[in-house]
Amino acid sequence: MKEECFNTIPAPWRLAGVAPQTPVLLAFSGGADSRALLHLLAELAKKDGFPLYAAHVNHGIRGSEADRDQVFCTRMSQEYGVRLFVCTADVPALAKQSGKGLEETAREVRYRFFAELMERESIGLLVTAHHADDNLETLLFRLCRGSGTKGLCGISRVRPFATGYLVRPLLSVSRKSILAYCEKNRLEFVTDSTNSDTAYTRNRLRAEVVPILSELFENPQGKATDAAIALSEDEAYLSELADRLLHESETEAGLLCEKLSGEPSPIRVRALMRWVEKHTGYCPERVHLTALDSLLNPETNGAEAALTGDFVALRERGLLRLVKRVRTKTALTPFPLQLGETLLFDGRVRVRVEQIDGQTKIHNLSTESYIILKKNSAIINNSLHWRKKCDGDTLFSGGMHKKLRKLYGKAEIPPHRRELLPILCDSEGIVWAPFAGARDGVPIQKKIADGADGILIAVELLSIK
Repeated sequence: MKEECFNTIPAPWRLAGVAPQTPVLLAFSGGADSRALLHLLAELAKKDGFPLYAAHVNHGIRGSEADRDQVFCTRMSQEYGVRLFVCTADVPALAKQSGKGLEETAREVRYRFFAELMERESIGLLVTAHHADDNLETLLFRLCRGSGTKGLCGISRVRPFATGYLVRPLLSVSRKSILAYCEKNRLEFVTDSTNSDTAYTRNRLRAEVVPILSELFENPQGKATDAAIALSEDEAYLSELADRLLHESETEAGLLCEKLSGEPSPIRVRALMRWVEKHTGYCPERVHLTALDSLLNPETNGAEAALTGDFVALRERGLLRLVKRVRTKTALTPFPLQLGETLLFDGRVRVRVEQIDGQTKIHNLSTESYIILKKNSAIINNSLHWRKKCDGDTLFSGGMHKKLRKLYGKAEIPPHRRELLPILCDSEGIVWAPFAGARDGVPIQKKIADGADGILIAVELLSIK
């Protein structure tokens, strides 16, 4: 693509498609990029009549150099008659406290400050000085980290942010052109010494890789921008198809695996990604999407896939469902069977025991999650108690001892759910394992409509919706 000249760069309001008088907030570091943009925006503000503000963040990382930058930005803003907002933060301390890296923490501080300013001052546009070299570095960085099409779309020129939009007018302008613009207009700027520190991956790409690419190819920055634009168009189309597929596949109970599995992989995987983001707030990584996609296979019924943020995807009876992983604090202490309701595992499981007759109605319970013991059965007085499932548990069923683990597998109960199922036992062993079955010889009333009185014993998983 042909590089844009400064006199052809559109105003921020044109890029965002908003009114010409929409206020603009410039992220102003004092470096050559934002210094050139301040000069450009000041000229455009005079012509178009939009209010112009600037925001500077002192991250507390570079000591006296950072203080120098703040003083410089204050002076430049005063010369242009632009109101400057300043945020001073101790990023190293914040990073240590959160366990995050310096760069990530600094970025969070900056954009939180910008968002708060936009909301407080009713500013509709945030403008940053990202340029074509930044876009090339971003593409190289993401490519080497294995990003998909979405990541390789590069830096977006316009995107929603806070109460308005974030706009990057210089995204098609090279760093070389920005420096030439500063020299031509005699624009003073400051230099961040950490930009030359090749301990940072992005700085090393800028210092060592991009110069080599510039020697081997003509205008690699422009070529990277062209590629990003083409990929953005493809991504937008595939995303539209994925949204349509998700709408057609999602029910209140979960995703219809059969509906998804018949679609092409690029659309199917994007639909899964949107589904996870919608219900968890997390963007799944490629490894998570691969695991999710594998659950669409009918042979994986009863299987699960771990996701980010302690969420788990479950494949059950043709549906893909999301649940929050339950981490129990303590083991379930054995306790006797008693009438009434009992909540287990921090309220995630409810055990209900009640006397019933032929007129009692049972709602919202699957036939595998309750049993009815016949009234006056001797087993009721045989020290019935609940306990937690143990490794190696067996149930005497069909004339033989069967491993509980295999019975759960046959019933398509994932390991995640098995940990929440209490086991009803007596002195001889397991009497009933919810979803797995009852021991041979246990006097069960199979149909409540038969009219015989009995005791209903029900187990409900409240954490599964």
